[in-house]
Amino acid sequence: MPGNRTILTALTLVLLCFGACARNEPADPSESPQTSAAAAAFCEEHQIAEAQCPFCKPELVESLGWCRGHDVPEAFCYQCNPALIPAFKATGDWCAGHDRPESQCYICNPELDPSRQGAALGDPTEAALGAVRSTEDVPRSQLPPDVYCSTQDLVVQFESADIPRHAGLELVAARQQSITKTIECNARLAYDGDRYAHLSSQVSGTVAEIHHDPGDVVERGDRLVTITSTGLGAAKAAYLQARASVDFSTQNHSRETDLLARGAGTELDVLEAETALARSRIALSRAEQELLRLGLASNELEKIDTTRDTSPTYVLTTPFTGTIVERTAALGEVVSPGQPLFAVADVSTMWAFLDVYESDIPEIRLGQPVVVQVDGRRGPAVPGEITWVASHVDPNTRTLPARAELRNSDGALKANMFARASVAVRDHYSATVVPVNAVQWEGCCNVVFVRRTDVLYEPRKVQLGVNTGTVYEVLRGLRPGEEVVTQGSFLLKTELLKGSIGAGCCEVQPGT
Repeated sequence: MPGNRTILTALTLVLLCFGACARNEPADPSESPQTSAAAAAFCEEHQIAEAQCPFCKPELVESLGWCRGHDVPEAFCYQCNPALIPAFKATGDWCAGHDRPESQCYICNPELDPSRQGAALGDPTEAALGAVRSTEDVPRSQLPPDVYCSTQDLVVQFESADIPRHAGLELVAARQQSITKTIECNARLAYDGDRYAHLSSQVSGTVAEIHHDPGDVVERGDRLVTITSTGLGAAKAAYLQARASVDFSTQNHSRETDLLARGAGTELDVLEAETALARSRIALSRAEQELLRLGLASNELEKIDTTRDTSPTYVLTTPFTGTIVERTAALGEVVSPGQPLFAVADVSTMWAFLDVYESDIPEIRLGQPVVVQVDGRRGPAVPGEITWVASHVDPNTRTLPARAELRNSDGALKANMFARASVAVRDHYSATVVPVNAVQWEGCCNVVFVRRTDVLYEPRKVQLGVNTGTVYEVLRGLRPGEEVVTQGSFLLKTELLKGSIGAGCCEVQPGT
């Protein structure tokens, strides 16, 4: 953006130790404080009060924030502050056809519209980043470069190549690296819902014997508890009675049919025999269903037929191989149908329920790898995979529930443990990266300082992606191989934001 001023500044605090600022000169005695204050009160170059001039005071962009009403930085909003109009005109940034700054004229320059940045490239990730503008909603590292910022038009120039070395500036080249984009969220461990069961008695009765305790590993069909139930004994007797009635009715129907065939019987007798047979079969079916409802298996009904067993003994068994994780049954206790007595779980697999933040919802998918680190547990994180994503957001926490399946072969994971989950939403892709300490927030943009020569350093606006903790992914603004300042980048940033404070060891001037 045109209109940048030349500011003589110095790395005073760092460079005094090396004698680089020994050329301080006294102020002009002919210039009175009143004269200086008057000159500072109005910016002649931009025709606006000095205190309101965002071109001379870039720190205003950060301090004033974002104008939500007009979707521009408050410091550059000419609609809220008409006094900025002469400043835009003074810099040559004015669209006479539409009576607004050229840099904000989305009619002439639709590509400058923040809500459309990135969309024209067909990249949904960059389009989303380009539409995000409020520093209150997202981290600064995720904000795209501001189209109105003039930082990139400047350079920082040292008087000699020795000064950067004495100031402790360190350089590193941007490089291509394979990285993984992850999202972080809270998680809670639970038993595998497909291999977890609360077991209860289907009959009323008294607990006569308990066969296992919590922690015991049981196989499918193992006995857990024996209950004495008079209701079960009565149901068995009713079943045997119905079975005998069917046998009798079957024989009687055969006899009446034979008599009718020989002319010794009547059709009425045959019809009555058929009706009695049908009724007895219905009664037998009801008796069978009652025993099945009480928890007996089909093979156990055959055993009752063979042994004529009418004992009141009911045995609760486990439906799958697992570990007893809970027992509420007590010896001699009177239990009722549906009362929980045992809980059995296959703990070789556990579930982790994730609370995905609303801002990360577009990234989450089935099948994504996840790593879970349990709070308070030493040792490596546990890998897993996303197996379910909810279709609704929790109205209380404003998070999206999701579930990951984890292997637990050593049994170290316990239900209801709290954990942190890292979901790899983009795994091992090549990206341009720079160290985290190379990136600085200068008020409205993320910048890196690119080395042009031994004495020239260019502040470059960059759009960032993934933060791995050690490096930033650079989506736009930097090429692999370009050298950026790491150690000392904050000092260069301060030179961009502050006024003259020293003897001119380095300059901030318009770039060429």
